[in-house]
Amino acid sequence: MKEPTRSLACSRCVRGSLLLLSVLVVSLGAASSFARAGSDIAVPGDVPTLQLAIARAQPGDRIVLSPGTYPGGNVVPSEKHDITIVGTDRNGVVLDGADRRKNGILVRADGVAILNMSAHNFLENAFYWNGANRFRASYITAWNVRGYGIYVEGGQQGTLDHDYVSGAADAAFYVGECRPCDATIADVYATRSAVGYSGTNASGVAIRDSIWNGNGAGIVPNTYANEALPPQSGSTIVGNTITDSGRARVPIRTALAGFVGVGIAVAGGNKNSIHDNQVLRSERYGIAVFSTARFVTFNQNTPEPGPRWRSRGNNVAHNVVSGSGRADLALASGAGLRNCFTANSAGRTLPAHVESANCVGASPTGDRGVSAVLEARVRRMFAETLRRRRPPPYTVLPAPPEQANMP
Repeated sequence: MKEPTRSLACSRCVRGSLLLLSVLVVSLGAASSFARAGSDIAVPGDVPTLQLAIARAQPGDRIVLSPGTYPGGNVVPSEKHDITIVGTDRNGVVLDGADRRKNGILVRADGVAILNMSAHNFLENAFYWNGANRFRASYITAWNVRGYGIYVEGGQQGTLDHDYVSGAADAAFYVGECRPCDATIADVYATRSAVGYSGTNASGVAIRDSIWNGNGAGIVPNTYANEALPPQSGSTIVGNTITDSGRARVPIRTALAGFVGVGIAVAGGNKNSIHDNQVLRSERYGIAVFSTARFVTFNQNTPEPGPRWRSRGNNVAHNVVSGSGRADLALASGAGLRNCFTANSAGRTLPAHVESANCVGASPTGDRGVSAVLEARVRRMFAETLRRRRPPPYTVLPAPPEQANMP
């Protein structure tokens, strides 16, 4: 993956080994669910299209795509579990939605891995796992989509690694609506997207050792009642580099638009551990903890009833945060109890004494100004963001550079 040098190493070699081990464990878990030895199905060598290969595939099979441009719009139904779809060249195997088709590949089956390919210009998502467990997306490139680059909804026990997403109008990466998710996002790169990572009502996601550069908002674990299994809780955000959030023009088609300009935004989330990250040059706030409204739907004219989801028990420690436009660390007055900020390297904070020496007892009183900015009605924040920023369409952003193939 082509990426800038990171100054926060966080024991890369050890973590890389752990990632490979976790991927192996996921693969072994998938293998244990069937006894049949798989075979390869070549596209277009054995069958002319990816969808015909999916129809032929049995558990354990591997679909191998030769270099070429494919239309996408493929579906892996639930009975086609435990298969692998792999490209022979990450940059040469390309799904092109032509801004007409919804998804590159929609997966409804457990144990499906998609590896070493690219996708762009889909009306919804490049790669989408819906209610599918034991998912894996590795060495994937996605760009210029109206929804999500890699979208995992309601799935557990999976890994996203060594992926590159740019120009997603909703979020580059999403793992959400799962409890526990038991998922890892590692060594990925997100850029020029409305949100780098969104995890609505996601519990137990590890987000680590990745780069989030020039997105509207960087990493946003969040709670909303319009999705399944609220509230969000228990995720770990460690070893990431989040830069220039809110400082580039990005496409925006998300209810989280009000959080543009925040590096790490804990929006109504609980018991998250946020440590040893670098958060640099965020337009508004570096790391912010605040509450969210209990709205039911965003796209229709439905009121947003209260009370709020209040962020509680979050631990923000040992992060390097600098260059933020309003404050490097921020706690809203609407947030809940036991939010702990300690041993961070930061400049301005709101409130001024948000850092605690021992994190015992109640949180410090939050800042009302932060609440006014980040805890307003969702529709109001969305409309204000569109008015002020005039986001470009997702179709006009540049294609990413070529990325490294899967070893």
